[in-house]
Amino acid sequence: MTRKLRTIIVVALVIALTLSFAVLTMSQDNIPTVILDGQSRSFKFINVASPIHEHSGNDLFARMKNVMPGDTIEQKIIVRAENIGNQTAKINLRVEPALYDEQSVLESLNAHQRDYAALLNNEYVTLEVYNGDKLLSSAELGEGVLLGTFRNNQSSELTVRLVVDKRAGNELAGLHAEVDWVFYGEVTESGYDGGDIIDIPEPEVPLGLEKGDHFAYIIGRDDGLVHPEAHITRAEVATIIFRMLTDESRAHFWSKTNNYTDVPSGAWYNNAISTLTNAGVLSGRPGGRFDPDAPITRAEFATVLSRFYEAQYEGPDMFSDIAGHWAREYINKAAVNKLLLGYPDGKFRPDNYISRAEVITGMNRILDRAPHKDFFLPDMITWPDNSDTGAWYYADIQEATNSHYYEIDVDESGNKYEIWTEPREVRDWAALETEWAALYGSRPELISSR
Repeated sequence: MTRKLRTIIVVALVIALTLSFAVLTMSQDNIPTVILDGQSRSFKFINVASPIHEHSGNDLFARMKNVMPGDTIEQKIIVRAENIGNQTAKINLRVEPALYDEQSVLESLNAHQRDYAALLNNEYVTLEVYNGDKLLSSAELGEGVLLGTFRNNQSSELTVRLVVDKRAGNELAGLHAEVDWVFYGEVTESGYDGGDIIDIPEPEVPLGLEKGDHFAYIIGRDDGLVHPEAHITRAEVATIIFRMLTDESRAHFWSKTNNYTDVPSGAWYNNAISTLTNAGVLSGRPGGRFDPDAPITRAEFATVLSRFYEAQYEGPDMFSDIAGHWAREYINKAAVNKLLLGYPDGKFRPDNYISRAEVITGMNRILDRAPHKDFFLPDMITWPDNSDTGAWYYADIQEATNSHYYEIDVDESGNKYEIWTEPREVRDWAALETEWAALYGSRPELISSR
């Protein structure tokens, strides 16, 4: 009777050179999860081993044991990529390669090493990976398989299948081999461009903003003023957009880590900047900095808003002073979607710092808010520096600083506008962010309260 081929699988984390490591967790269904952390360009995660390779740890592929020729053993795993922004990550699974190919070397090995070499060199022992019922990849055990090309925060539940064909029979009889399973991956700028790509579908969670709930998203400053014509910082803009994300998007792209040298984990704006960078909405400046306290320019804000629109603008420039500018495409896209306007002289002035009023107006437009000064509530919050009802920004400032219920009406020209019906509860953004942090699995030391 053929004796069992036993594969013992244990988990160990190995950090090589500057490589990051995969994080092992367990899902609610007790499925192991391996995470590529894009803080480094690539990683290697050895998940098990034997006395031969001197690794140790917990059991990851608990089901893939006690295998005989003719057996097929399956193990479900979840694979995930994080902190890679707009880039992609190619993730593979293979067995630690056998270095015992030559007959002269084989003769000098101990029994365990010979068994390991025989297992990996047997053409009838294969590794297969399935996504549902679809076969993604198949190869001889020693060659490894591609698990997929992953986008940021994309997870996939896969089935790894170890197949020992009956034809492997006599050669593997009595074999005792402990197998080192190795996950390895690489973050690429625009996806892997060599060989066949197994492209796991785009996640169903889109990047989106909450457009139905008209909560206030701007709070006045300590002096009791709203400062419509003052500059606004890059961190403040990040916080506004972070608050306005849909709950689904915020949960999907949530992060409290980033690669910026000037956004520490304890900063009040860390969660907002980390999450929006993770979603590809924000980017830093040369030198690895984000410059959170710097005023944001009109070009930078146009770029942020335009990233919520997939369609590209292919017409002529909408303004006379943006030819050759790094943000030209984004400015045109923001303008054609009527998010930001230019000046009467036909210029956009992309490198000018943008005012709080301009940011608020752009946010109201992207959120599909349509305030009308004649249909506000008498007991709404008002501001001493926003009392001129004829100011171009008056209605937008009131919209952004008052939580309200509303109805939509349309004027004779077909333009919609809001009729406020009653005030609604004021959101405690600091408390909400604490709730989000707990819900999404992070524990920030300091919560944004601006």
